[in-house]
Amino acid sequence: MSIRNSNLRPNFWTMFFYILISVFSISLLSSCSDNGEDTPDILAGEYAQGYLVVNEGVFGMNNSSVGHISTTGVVTQQIFQTVTGDSLGDQLQSISILGDKAYLMVSASNKIEVVNRGTFERKETIFDTTNFKFANPRYMADVGNNKAYVSTWGNFGDTSPKILVIDTQTEQITSTIEASSGAENIIFDNNTNKAFVANGFGTTISVYNTSNNTLENTIDVSPNTPEEMVVDKDGKLWVVASPFGSSTGALYKINMSTNAIETTIALNAGSENIGEHLAINATRDILYYSFSSGVYELDITATTQTTNPIIQNGAYGVSINPKNNDIWIGIANFQAPTGNDVIQYDNQGNLINTFSAGAGSNEVIFLP
Repeated sequence: MSIRNSNLRPNFWTMFFYILISVFSISLLSSCSDNGEDTPDILAGEYAQGYLVVNEGVFGMNNSSVGHISTTGVVTQQIFQTVTGDSLGDQLQSISILGDKAYLMVSASNKIEVVNRGTFERKETIFDTTNFKFANPRYMADVGNNKAYVSTWGNFGDTSPKILVIDTQTEQITSTIEASSGAENIIFDNNTNKAFVANGFGTTISVYNTSNNTLENTIDVSPNTPEEMVVDKDGKLWVVASPFGSSTGALYKINMSTNAIETTIALNAGSENIGEHLAINATRDILYYSFSSGVYELDITATTQTTNPIIQNGAYGVSINPKNNDIWIGIANFQAPTGNDVIQYDNQGNLINTFSAGAGSNEVIFLP
């Protein structure tokens, strides 16, 4: 049987356009994946959006927990326990989000739980090992090149304070760096490749070179003890510092390139105590710090402390939503696992909502 040439042309062009469309579709899908806008592995899961609440728990009662507040205001308590079937442990100090993973620093249980950020399914548990002994992990910072630093206190006995260097692809400790007593909050500056660690049992901030994992310098803020730190829009490090349980202290502005203290703002809480938490707004030009009975805001150009609180409520934790500058505070009761709340205010200090929380709520983490 003969085949006419005219019958070949429609089949040829049909096949040509099919191939062309297929190639275009593959290219389009690849470009969506490459530019980071289509990340279903990160955004999938029941707990992928909304807010996570870090609940320290009452020391010694093994009742740390993570709460979740949905974008519609639905509160789910103890999501780690619910998903894994295990107790989280004692004293959850902080949570760090790195890509699709959440790292839970469970201080008094001497471990770091690594979970999928959206589903909270356990991926790994990092424990004290023979090669790299550690105790009381506190805070984590991503320092680039699939590497993170974790501050630890040690156990005040045979395990010294140190910085853990963790490979965030394998979740293995690759090395440790000697740390000062009470190593706490960590800030990484990618302009200088330095990590700044507040030493909560002393009066210094340690400066580490993350390229070679060595201690490079120390910044002295005596007689005060450094606590939480933030970075402003000009790339300056701000630190709230005060002796524990004291009514006096200071806010320090530090040049992260030279390690020089550029501004010192004296804090005097009168008959109250100065809180250890410090937060900053989305445009990074307004600071938020606390005294026992209230939260204060301060422009980064200020030279003296604020007189009147924006919120008159005793805050254990202070967190600022980077999307709308809402102020979230944690009300913590360490005498019992009851009477704990997370309260949401707008950026003018007007009450929006109150959510129940687990024991010792110290931070709210704002998810995409």
